[in-house]
Amino acid sequence: MIFADAFDHVVDSRFVEIFPSQFFGFNLPFGLSKFMVLELVAAILIIAIFLPLARRAENGDTPRGYWWNTFESLLTFVRERIAKAAIGEHDADRYVPFLWTVFLFVLFCNLLGMIPFLGSPTASIAVTGVLAVFAFIMIHASAISKQGFGHYFAHHFPHIEAPFGLGTPISLMIGVIEMFGHLIKAFVLAVRLFANLFAGHLVLAFILSFILMAENTSLYLFGPITVGSVLMIVALSLLELFVAFLQAFVFTYLTALFMGAGLHTSH
Repeated sequence: MIFADAFDHVVDSRFVEIFPSQFFGFNLPFGLSKFMVLELVAAILIIAIFLPLARRAENGDTPRGYWWNTFESLLTFVRERIAKAAIGEHDADRYVPFLWTVFLFVLFCNLLGMIPFLGSPTASIAVTGVLAVFAFIMIHASAISKQGFGHYFAHHFPHIEAPFGLGTPISLMIGVIEMFGHLIKAFVLAVRLFANLFAGHLVLAFILSFILMAENTSLYLFGPITVGSVLMIVALSLLELFVAFLQAFVFTYLTALFMGAGLHTSH
């Protein structure tokens, strides 16, 4: 029970009903949850920060100040180090707005978990699963848009020269494995992001629970345990801050990498 209370305060991955299932006498198809609100907060923050910067850039203004340069450097990093590196110079700019959106949304959701009593929506497998579904759609839609459905589908079934007519069965097996591999890639995208964020908050909650467990002990035990736990939480929180940026990069880079593989099937 003590650990559960600490865990709820640190990560709060449990969906909590804010509004009842009935609203002014109407049955709602779903309840509004804390993570839904945090996702909206992340989206609003992204719009509030980057829309004014986009308007200034559209007017031809040069970046000035720490605020503008900091956030524009994030976009430049995604374009130069992720999009162009994974997709290629020719196709990068066409898909970089999608990668910007993915990177910023994941990053802001991760960073919200650094604020006490909030939590990271990306520590929920439901949230990362939906992100992976959209990445899956974009990966294959971009390839189909460039190559056509027939050509893109056919490249999964390579021509195999084999005796006794085994070329066709082998080609079919390879095609099935390739398609199953696409599903595995999307699954890995969802689980990787969820597991890293969830595990980090789980460790913080576990350390925080030491203070609650030592609450009724003597001062000689409670004092060192509390100080040690706080110091460990501060150190791990700095690590979590790094992980928030790292996992946003990894999710976006893998998405771009899979997009590049579909756009350039010859490679």
